[in-house]
Amino acid sequence: MLIKKTALNFNLYTLIAVYLLILVGGIVRSMEAGMGCPDWPKCFGAYVPPMDDSNLPAGYESYYQEARIKKNVRLASVLTSLGFSQLSDKVLNDPMIASETKFDVSKAWVEYINRLIGVVIGLFIIGNMVLAFAYRKTSLTIPIVGVVSFLLVLIQGWVGSLVVSTNLLPGFISFHMLLAMLLVMLLLYQRYSMQGSKKARLNQQWIVAFLLMLFVTQIFLGISIREDVDILKATSDLSRSLWVDTFDWNFYVHRSGSILLVALLGYFIFFNFQKASIRPVLVSLVGIVCVEILLGAIMSYFAIPRFAQPLHLLLALLSFGLLFYLFLGSQSNSNKAS
Repeated sequence: MLIKKTALNFNLYTLIAVYLLILVGGIVRSMEAGMGCPDWPKCFGAYVPPMDDSNLPAGYESYYQEARIKKNVRLASVLTSLGFSQLSDKVLNDPMIASETKFDVSKAWVEYINRLIGVVIGLFIIGNMVLAFAYRKTSLTIPIVGVVSFLLVLIQGWVGSLVVSTNLLPGFISFHMLLAMLLVMLLLYQRYSMQGSKKARLNQQWIVAFLLMLFVTQIFLGISIREDVDILKATSDLSRSLWVDTFDWNFYVHRSGSILLVALLGYFIFFNFQKASIRPVLVSLVGIVCVEILLGAIMSYFAIPRFAQPLHLLLALLSFGLLFYLFLGSQSNSNKAS
């Protein structure tokens, strides 16, 4: 019994660590520090970043540029064989990928800290996987999800190396983030299975699934907008205050979708707030979504300040996690009722 409680607690610590990494990753992206270390897993060929450029070899810019290009040629070949010829062409020919990386000590250390936290996540995931086997006699699903989560983290590490080799190509960064979102879902599913929760049947249960789909749509639209921001940073001299004016239809759909989301969420909470078992989740969800929308408004009307971007992403994924947890409960109760 004690080891099962330890496993449940460790799962929570792992979830918190993953969300911390998502926040740090957002900070790295907003600070444009993703290429602070132009190689992977080392940083400028060392396990600890140099403190100044005097420790760097002559011609390091072209050296790391050539190394990336060689790796990308192999990556493009694999992508072509898998049928992703358009992405393969972008990896080979995008001019930003071949650009040289200048040493910046602050950006190097920001990215280095991001990688250190990634290593800590890996250790948490290993512990989570091992402890999950305490449930093997009552549910094989729990240790299987633990193993899948571990494999997903290995894939995340590989994708992280591709993010560096492609010089922060927006599509790879977004894919990297979506894998983190999938990891959160796996850990939440594992946690729900560990708890064996028996929650009250939800009123207007269909809204949970609809809200979840709406959140996923909002997150994908947000990813698309963020990629537009990355492209503007890299290719345009346009003032930051004018970036919003250049956005496509996805920005306006994303902004309008938040109104629909709040309306549906309010409707769902109105019918379920009396249920004490889920009231803390509902209160947390309302608070997070309100701050999330406030941050969205700040970005829209105040030139996308750097501090708001990682917080906006973090709160979006926290909201998604809470909704997914409610969805798991509603499905479980639906199965019991049938």
